[in-house]
Amino acid sequence: MNAAQRPDTSASYHASQPLTSQPSPQSYQPTESHQAAEIRRTHSPKRTPYKAARQAIAFESSVKLTVNLLLGIIAATTIAKLVPYYQAQQQRLTTLQASVEAAELKNTELREQFNQNFDPAQAARIMQEQSGMGYPNQKQVIWTQPLDTEQ
Repeated sequence: MNAAQRPDTSASYHASQPLTSQPSPQSYQPTESHQAAEIRRTHSPKRTPYKAARQAIAFESSVKLTVNLLLGIIAATTIAKLVPYYQAQQQRLTTLQASVEAAELKNTELREQFNQNFDPAQAARIMQEQSGMGYPNQKQVIWTQPLDTEQ
């Protein structure tokens, strides 16, 4: 129950209330002391929290602050430990990407060579290159370097 809902139990409130039944509003003439009591009754000062309540609020705030600081420290150390791991992973990824690019170039070259070797239109030329034999009407030309006869 908060202060707004709690009934006022001050001494001035009890002193201003008669124990008998209340008189009708037309016949009731308040005196000066009754008017002062009514003024005091309508104005109730704000209550300050009890010392224990203030201590509980301070303790709760300090516990929250401590827990949040600990969580912040844990998060910072975890991130500090993860940064080198992240950098190592990025370096490995760069190396792997370079390897993949080299493998793709090699694959492209091999695929072109495969297509060239199994092309039916070029079968005769490839057989001649591989075996060294030519058509019967072809003459093989072998280039040699001239010998120096003048010495």
